[in-house]
Amino acid sequence: MPEARLPEGLVLLLDRIVLVRRRSPDWRGLACDYEAGIPIDPRRYRPADVPGLPADLPLCIRLWNDLSPVNFFRCRQTLKEISERTLARVRGAVVLGEDQLSELPFRAGASRFLLFFFDDDDLFAPDLLDRLSAVEFGDCDVAVFPLVRLGDHSYTFVRDGRPARVLVGRRQEFRYRFQTNNYGLPARTALSPHLAHLKEHADGSVYADEQQLTDTYADVVVSATNKTPCSLAMIRTLPSNRQEYHDYLRRYVDNLRRLDLPPEVAWLREPIEETTTLFGPVAEHVRGGPCRDSR
Repeated sequence: MPEARLPEGLVLLLDRIVLVRRRSPDWRGLACDYEAGIPIDPRRYRPADVPGLPADLPLCIRLWNDLSPVNFFRCRQTLKEISERTLARVRGAVVLGEDQLSELPFRAGASRFLLFFFDDDDLFAPDLLDRLSAVEFGDCDVAVFPLVRLGDHSYTFVRDGRPARVLVGRRQEFRYRFQTNNYGLPARTALSPHLAHLKEHADGSVYADEQQLTDTYADVVVSATNKTPCSLAMIRTLPSNRQEYHDYLRRYVDNLRRLDLPPEVAWLREPIEETTTLFGPVAEHVRGGPCRDSR
């Protein structure tokens, strides 16, 4: 993959960070309607024009709601709130929804910025701007960073063969050129036609290769992805057997609670505690008694 050369002494000094949330369902409205006994149309959380969503998602959600005291929609709303609390602490950040991208030239103005796409349960370091202002990016099209993945088995994505100063859990090589939220677009890329093709990390990785976009990799952890049991990547893998389901949730919560965090990512401690507070009662509920509907 093409990498940008770093001219001697050239530093991309940043004025701000732009964080763009990818399309996200109205989890709060879904949770309130579900709890009121209103039937939920799957198109409200699985629109046909969003690629990659599993066809059996409604069945997975029904299984979750049968086994959990906290319904799926309320879980997702709580995770979004955890994410938003971390976003609110990111100094110098402008947070936009994907449907607000047309406002980018007006919101960012002539500032020097990096733009990150993210999902509604992702997490960012509060001192993101300070961390990135000290990094030399050169004349790259995309800036790329390691990525912490929190989950039943937590690990840190690191680009192949590169050193890693900070690891949470074990080291994991990149699966794509870009991971979910670990790539930042400098202003000249974000304000170009490339932007529309870089919203999703998997498709964006292919597009960047096809267009021979350059990137610079910096060994600085700036974000994390929170892969909980009710994330779309995990819910399809949950066992339907009650005991196996309980064992998985208990292991997930215990592993998060025992996770060793280096000082550089101490900012993750609070969202991890909030996440285990959410899922701890779910694991305890499954441990005993028959299923009950959470409505």
